Amino acid sequence: MEKVNKSQPIDKDIAQKMVNAYSEEATSLNSRSYTKAVWFPAEQILAMAKKISEGKHDGLRIYFAQYISESLEGLPEDHKGRNTVLLVPTYAAGETNARGEVTNPHEDDIDDIENRGELCPTMCDGVEL
Repeated sequence: MEKVNKSQPIDKDIAQKMVNAYSEEATSLNSRSYTKAVWFPAEQILAMAKKISEGKHDGLRIYFAQYISESLEGLPEDHKGRNTVLLVPTYAAGETNARGEVTNPHEDDIDDIENRGELCPTMCDGVEL
């Protein structure tokens, strides 16, 4: 039985309210860590999509994270403490991971964690929400 994609577009006005709600709460807690958006180049997204489409993976998990000292190599020092996201492909059930173990449904592929998007603020060209 084929799964039906249950995703639906979000109205722009509702999306804007969602972004604003996050912004209000995040900046009231700790404005130094606030990140409005993270932009990833198409090449990076398409490379992940290609890997997922090859059959061993069944999706993509997005973790909310924060830059720490150990994650700053090649990045500006002002990234430290800023919020970001990690992109992690997930294995389909019954696949074999890099450790030779049979996987559970939606198990993280911890050998292929992606990051390094551009943070807004400061790189906010094109941001509309």
